[in-house]
Amino acid sequence: MKKRIRDYIKQFFLIDDTPHKVAGGAALGVFMGITPGEGVLVTLFFAYIFRLNRLAALAGVLAVNMWTTVLVLPVAATVGGFIFHIDPQRLSNDSHEVFSLGWQYFFSWNILRDVALPVIVGYAVVAGAIAAALYFGLLYLLIRRRKINEKEHILTKDKMKV
Repeated sequence: MKKRIRDYIKQFFLIDDTPHKVAGGAALGVFMGITPGEGVLVTLFFAYIFRLNRLAALAGVLAVNMWTTVLVLPVAATVGGFIFHIDPQRLSNDSHEVFSLGWQYFFSWNILRDVALPVIVGYAVVAGAIAAALYFGLLYLLIRRRKINEKEHILTKDKMKV
């Protein structure tokens, strides 16, 4: 029984995967880690649903979880303010003020419309841009590494024949 569970866990987190699935999993993890409120279980769920590499997704979400949410807030407020035509400085200040008031004020319609929606849209755009850049960069590196490994394998195979 223990061996069966251990084998299932190994398969669940198998990193020997296609470059697309590894890069996609890492990008998903980073996206979910940057957006506020998302966590490890949600990331693993979406990685499973989209058939991406779960180990890469887990590594991505844990690498950026929580601390980047705070660091990205000014950029997200700027992007959200630009999209919704709201002063980014005011939006950032209002979001800090709302969080200090508590969750009971967060779900009022005025705060949702004027503060939360622009900030959430800003987070989604910024996290999406960062995740896309990570995806394409990591995909390039993984494909390049695979080609180099294949060339080395062919060279060593040729040396053995001689």
